[in-house]
Formats: sequence, structure tokens, C-alpha cells
Amino acid sequence: MLKRIKHYLFQFLSFLLVAYGFYLLFLLLLDTFLRINRPLAFPIAGLITLTLVILTLLYYLKHKRFPL
Repeated sequence: MLKRIKHYLFQFLSFLLVAYGFYLLFLLLLDTFLRINRPLAFPIAGLITLTLVILTLLYYLKHKRFPL
């Protein structure tokens, strides 16, 4: 029982770290594109981050390793 709880706790923490990583990536890309092209910064940063999130979700679904 304790082993199963620990397993789900670590899966949840792993999911939070991945989500936080995508948030930090979005902020980095937004800051970078704000310096280059201010009007297109938000759409480009959002598109790149969303593409990587979708690829990560497809990987999780393909390998049946969805963390929650």
C-alpha cells in the first residue's frame, strides 16, 4: 500500500516538474521574442510551447506512460 502511494506521489511530482518546465520555457521564449519582434512574441512563444506540449502528450499516450 505504501509503495503504491509513493509511486503515485512521485508520478504527480514528475508531472508538476514537467509542467513547470514548459512554463519556464514559455517565459524564456517570450522574453527572447520580445527583444526581437514585439508584436509576434506572444503567438510565436505560445505556438512553440504548445507544439512541444502536444508532442510530449503524444509520447505519453503512445508509450502508455501518462503520469496521472
